[in-house]
Amino acid sequence: MEKDFEDNQAIKKLKSLAEDIRFCMYTTIEDSKIVSRPMTTLDIDQEGNVWFFTSRHTELVRDARHGDPVTLIYSDPKNNTYVSVSGTASIVESERRKDELWNLMSKAWFPGGKDDPDLAVLRVTTQEAAYWDSTSSKMVVFFSMLKAVVTGTTPEGGDHGKLNLV
Repeated sequence: MEKDFEDNQAIKKLKSLAEDIRFCMYTTIEDSKIVSRPMTTLDIDQEGNVWFFTSRHTELVRDARHGDPVTLIYSDPKNNTYVSVSGTASIVESERRKDELWNLMSKAWFPGGKDDPDLAVLRVTTQEAAYWDSTSSKMVVFFSMLKAVVTGTTPEGGDHGKLNLV
């Protein structure tokens, strides 16, 4: 069933779908090629911005300084939840935000801690998203697909829609 959301409701829906997934494929265009890399989502704030740590020596920082578009792709096949988020990236120079986002696992990538000179705070200002969410169990989804094959209909795919985040 198609369900679109606007503004605060869209942000709430994004948070409910993506926060528990934690990892996304952070996708950009480089030299006319689509390039993706896994990133750990540290926070989705009340405005729908998605926050990450990254190294100051990556292409992500260069892209963010130019305000290049990015896509964040979240996937949780176990729960049949998928989200694609479009936005623009920027580097945020804020010691307060570093403190808020820092966690023990971050130290694996930044051994110097919050004061590591290589640590950069990356914000994706979201604009819109699309989602697919089927809360049914795998067996329910399987039987829905089997029924569709037998009857020549389209299987029920759960909820899907657009999230207007601006």
